[in-house]
Amino acid sequence: MMRLSVILILCLSPVAFSASDKKPQERTFDGEISDSQCGFNVHSLTRSHDEMIKSGYMGHTPADCTRACIKGRGGQFVFVSSDKKAAYKIEQQDMVQQFAGQNVRIQGTEQKGEIHINSIKPR
Repeated sequence: MMRLSVILILCLSPVAFSASDKKPQERTFDGEISDSQCGFNVHSLTRSHDEMIKSGYMGHTPADCTRACIKGRGGQFVFVSSDKKAAYKIEQQDMVQQFAGQNVRIQGTEQKGEIHINSIKPR
């Protein structure tokens, strides 16, 4: 019985290690560079800037709202998918500043809810 257990452990170990060692595949992400408050529905119901823009308090455009939340509310840049069903943290915050509130196409990888950007361009 002990031998069988050792054999099973040795046979299954490479499978467990190979699954965890896989690198994420590069893919394309289409959506908006937003802020963590709107993107993660902290003060939004729709992963959008609509509520804050209507109030007039955070500016008049998605870019205004994003910058205000980053600068004045301690937010971080996030990526919100085009269908607004998902929001992701962004690893390289400095790489997306110029795209605040804009629709973009990102080539990159996603792991554990965070995107690593290889390239980004406006859409």
